[in-house]
Amino acid sequence: MLEGQESARKAGRHGGRPSITDGDMATLAKFLHTQGVPVPDIVQRLTIPKGKNAGKRPSVRTVHRLLG
Repeated sequence: MLEGQESARKAGRHGGRPSITDGDMATLAKFLHTQGVPVPDIVQRLTIPKGKNAGKRPSVRTVHRLLG
């Protein structure tokens, strides 16, 4: 591991992009999927709660990732 990354980790800082999903979004997506709702329709019912894309829809790929 690089020296800078190690010192950042020790200071409690994490790298990477913030997540656009949260537990509520994942729970709703899984529930709708078990009810037989197609993934494109699930995408239309979900909204990104925070960040620069707040208020927009997640991608179909993101929903597939949530569904496992």
